[in-house]
Amino acid sequence: MSKPSQVTVLVEDRLQERFVLRHLKKQLKCGNHAVRVLPLRSGKGSGEQWVRQRYAEAVAEYRWRATHARTALVVAIDADKYTVEYRTQQLRQCLAEAGAPTRTDDERIAHLVPKWSIETWILCLNGNDVDEETDYSGEHGIDQEMTTAAETFYDWSRPNAAPPAYCVDSLRTAIPEVRWLE
Repeated sequence: MSKPSQVTVLVEDRLQERFVLRHLKKQLKCGNHAVRVLPLRSGKGSGEQWVRQRYAEAVAEYRWRATHARTALVVAIDADKYTVEYRTQQLRQCLAEAGAPTRTDDERIAHLVPKWSIETWILCLNGNDVDEETDYSGEHGIDQEMTTAAETFYDWSRPNAAPPAYCVDSLRTAIPEVRWLE
């Protein structure tokens, strides 16, 4: 399949943004010109709330653009203390409140929902022993592990690839999500 002409990215923070961009560069081989990162929240406030408030608008824009160009939407939102399914349900609710239909299997909309934070995934992807009960946000050395983590995520998300047994559940759930982008 051909790669999208534009990928829109909606994330909570810069760390998620860097992870997603590195992964997209590897998976879709798209340069910065093909990726549009929606503005991050300014100042303080809840990152997940910011993403939820902008989700329905981002999906509407994706759907409009998808009628005449190959496009994709990547949404990253932390599960924090909740479950991946709970956050996914919240995103469905955002669409319902906007009067929009739910996401369908033929839409290139990927939901990436790390438990607690993206640091959990980065550590796991680099072979560290992590669990989804511990909050690893603020862990030292994450920036140095980012590129390797994104490459490993790409490897684990390839068709017929099987993530190792130590892969945390929220990351395992994200693998089919990014496969939808291709």
